[in-house]
Amino acid sequence: MFTVNEIQGFVSQGIQNLIKSYDHSRLHGPFDYALSTGGKRLRPVLCLLSYNIFTDNLPPAVLYPALGLEVYHNFTLLHDDIMDQADTRRGQPTVHKKWDVNTAILAGDAMCMLAYKYISKCEPRVLPMVMDSFHKAAEQVCEGQQLDMDYETQLFITEDDYIDMVSRKTGALIACSMEVGGLCAEASPRSVNNLFNAGMALGRAFQIQDDYLDVYGDPNVFGKSAGTDISNNKKTWLLTYAMRNATGENLAELNRLLSHKEAPDRVEQVVLLYNKLGAREAARKQIAFYLDSALNAMDSVDVRSGRSVVLQEFVKSLIDRNR
Repeated sequence: MFTVNEIQGFVSQGIQNLIKSYDHSRLHGPFDYALSTGGKRLRPVLCLLSYNIFTDNLPPAVLYPALGLEVYHNFTLLHDDIMDQADTRRGQPTVHKKWDVNTAILAGDAMCMLAYKYISKCEPRVLPMVMDSFHKAAEQVCEGQQLDMDYETQLFITEDDYIDMVSRKTGALIACSMEVGGLCAEASPRSVNNLFNAGMALGRAFQIQDDYLDVYGDPNVFGKSAGTDISNNKKTWLLTYAMRNATGENLAELNRLLSHKEAPDRVEQVVLLYNKLGAREAARKQIAFYLDSALNAMDSVDVRSGRSVVLQEFVKSLIDRNR
């Protein structure tokens, strides 16, 4: 089996080779910039780790799809940044700020097509299943982004609404990444399904952790100002918890702050309400719940004892993070 560091090295080298192979294009600059500005690259790593629990090899037939998933993820970020009118991504100017909106749209479109090209390089006998998994995830990601934008103009959403949104926007592609690893390894349907379920639970935990860090993380480490989601009226798990548990004066104050984006010290006042309502501790418990769900699903994968330890440790590290 390969270590996480070794697999991360394969992914990094693969991305560099992919960028180099694209140097003929007029879109090479933004393409290179989007893929080279960091990021956790967790989706290709999860794909390869999921494959590696069944076999000690990592052939091109799984390396290419893993890289394709990363390219697709970065395509969605390019378009999300345009829709969100974001100025920075990972501490750097977004592509549409460094170039322009039209260039960012075209670079994203090209990345989407390249993602399909790479994902389709899996073994022909698993191609229909791999593409079906990817198509479903891609559709879910788009629907999740639309829900995210729709919810910005809604004063109230339920926790179920939130979980549905993040399951689509974040969970779907993470679940697909692990599922594709199992499919490329030609694992049993039961194992593939358990990998998918693990990825979906991980995606939910990962997004709630992201929400948590936006409020309680160190801005210098997390890479953006504290309370950005509050400023942008994003519907986070912390907010849905506060909406569900606030009563009386607390509820009236929360509604006032949500209705008046220009209120002085709005972010600080919302965070004070979160703290008063116990949202910080509740978020940590919910993150732990979904992490346990992911680990339990991985325990049910049909492999020899110890084969999934590296994957499980990597999953734990994604939640035990400060950025």
